[in-house]
Amino acid sequence: MILKVFTTKREIRDYLKNVSNSLLPKITTIGEFFQKAIVVDNAKFIDEDLRKIYLYEAILDIDIEKLGLNKNFLDFFKNSDLIFGFLNEVYLERVNLDEVDLADTYLEFSEHIALLKEIYEKYKEILEKNSLVDKITIDDFRINKGFFENISKIELEVVGYLTKFEREILDKIEVPIEVSFNVTKYNKPLINKMFGDFKEGEYAIDYKTKKVLSYKPITTEINIDVSHFSKRIDQVNFVFGAIEELVSDGIEPHKIAVILPDESFSEYLKLFNNKVKNLNFAMGESFCESQIYKKLKAIYDYYVLNDEISKIKVKDYIQEFENSDILEFVQNNINEKEKKILDEELYKLQKIYPFLQKSKKIEILKFLLERFANLSFDDVLGGKVTAMGVLESRGSEIDGVIIVDFNEEYVPNVNEKDFFLNTAIRKRVNLPTREDKEALQKNYYFNLFRNAKKVKLSFVKNESQNISRFAYELGISEGENKDEFYSEVLYKTSAPKTINYTKTFQIPKLLTPTMLDVLISCPKRYYFSYVLGIKNDEIDEEELFGSKFHNVMENIKNYKFKNDLEYYDFIMKNLLENASLKEYFYIKTNWDDKIREFAKKDFEFLVGDIKTEVTLKKPKDNFILQARFDRIIDNMAFDYKTSRMSTNYDTSTQAQFYKYLLPEAKIYFWDIYNVKLIEANPNLKELDEKIKSIKNISTPTEDEKNCRFCEYSFSCNI
Repeated sequence: MILKVFTTKREIRDYLKNVSNSLLPKITTIGEFFQKAIVVDNAKFIDEDLRKIYLYEAILDIDIEKLGLNKNFLDFFKNSDLIFGFLNEVYLERVNLDEVDLADTYLEFSEHIALLKEIYEKYKEILEKNSLVDKITIDDFRINKGFFENISKIELEVVGYLTKFEREILDKIEVPIEVSFNVTKYNKPLINKMFGDFKEGEYAIDYKTKKVLSYKPITTEINIDVSHFSKRIDQVNFVFGAIEELVSDGIEPHKIAVILPDESFSEYLKLFNNKVKNLNFAMGESFCESQIYKKLKAIYDYYVLNDEISKIKVKDYIQEFENSDILEFVQNNINEKEKKILDEELYKLQKIYPFLQKSKKIEILKFLLERFANLSFDDVLGGKVTAMGVLESRGSEIDGVIIVDFNEEYVPNVNEKDFFLNTAIRKRVNLPTREDKEALQKNYYFNLFRNAKKVKLSFVKNESQNISRFAYELGISEGENKDEFYSEVLYKTSAPKTINYTKTFQIPKLLTPTMLDVLISCPKRYYFSYVLGIKNDEIDEEELFGSKFHNVMENIKNYKFKNDLEYYDFIMKNLLENASLKEYFYIKTNWDDKIREFAKKDFEFLVGDIKTEVTLKKPKDNFILQARFDRIIDNMAFDYKTSRMSTNYDTSTQAQFYKYLLPEAKIYFWDIYNVKLIEANPNLKELDEKIKSIKNISTPTEDEKNCRFCEYSFSCNI
């Protein structure tokens, strides 16, 4: 009998649909295959929750605060994936942490590596005492011959990447193995690492001998219809409109897939799918929609917010909750549908529960909500078009592809564990680099594109968002704005009503560059932001880094650096001080090389009288203009920019303020992300026109051309 190994369960379903022969081969997924293929004598494999418990025991006598973690069980339990992710990567590539330490030439990670090594050794020791084994602690194993009994041949499809440990398993299997894979310009380096040097094409090879059993050249032409939208939610219209277009072009609905780089977008689609019922969802229906989850969330809100609405929601069952054990309360309040999902989860929680007893009940409740939020019902709704994540789409036969969210923030989607160690160290110890992993994702998208008959792709383009850099590397254009084109797909009778605001406000006498820009773009936006004080509380990693970088650079006036290396060391040391483990990896991976180059170029300017965070103000046309300079040295003014978005500084209001306040100074903007020093030459006549344009504003009114970029647009159209 042949054993066929597929990448995903969906791929198995597609295969079974196309096979009419009743004598089917034995079928499994690649994950199940490697799990069942080996045996470790005198030990059994540990389950996911127990491994976190034993990892927690392993860190109790270790100073993990230096890793940005604390020893509170609930906090550690949530963050343990970061440690496991790194250890999985290192040990499944059969790399020892001592090798990593030796490769760390600049001793950037030595303290962290020493701690991780200590945690690993302690964790392994605990497992051995309990006759357990984790895939990362396996020193020796044997092949499970019972699993391969009556198997004459293994046909293994490789769409992603096989670790060195997995290749060791294949090496020891005595049954002939036929491996099929595609080679493109994106995954060729990883294919070379796994199987040897192959030119681009579709292959089937004998794994042991590397003999080519079949070869077919691949088509590399891709034809993609690209649209961009001002708001993320506008892509919902695009999805349902694109489905209609693909069906009209003759593509069968069950051969169409909506690819979601960020699967949270499915919640938007589900809201509107109730009307059109075109979609089914591979990720299922979120457990957050269940009655028990809503009940627990209401209780949590009651404790945290203690407002009237929360009290009304929980009045019928808060007494029961307060008098019950929390797991007992859950079990007594679930219906049959919820019970099917929660049975296994509650069994796992029983094992963890003794470790939770020292925590407050509200903390345990929050912990349960976070775990339950990751569950889903298999009820995927009944439409013929499937919405799925990128990984789920691997190997699937899809004629019509619709992709949303093709933005830099979602594509590529690099796992948190990839934030540890820089590229240089990874190359020295033969670990996959960030570039390798991004190339693999490019390959997934490229194969989707080239295998489909038609592809429709969308992304969000506004002041803060743009198309992923993958688009340029894959040869995809930016297309056109389709806000209007798709606007009536779902909302043919629901054009937003215009709201007339009668509130008035006084134009402030003190103006900053940002304030003036907001007043010009839309007085209503100024009203929400500066008069009502409504702010966006969400801050992404890039903004957090920018704030931290500015704080560090404020202190350079107090130091005299001997050379650019000492300058770089000062910046990095302060950036990384008190950083969490995730922040540490983010800064080292994304900014280390840029800061090194910045320090080298900027060092030559660190002469003379250095002033930082200087605020200046000066009257102009019945206003007071005020701006803050990041740095002033003699007749040079500097501002640091850490955003990836490019700007024309010659026309920026900020540069115009700087020039007005320091007319004799040269105005420089440091683009830290691209490590470029840009001199601005602003025109002060433009500043005069900007100030003149706001003098008669008294009532906030809508300026439609700016609404597409405004974070308050939903408030305007309620």
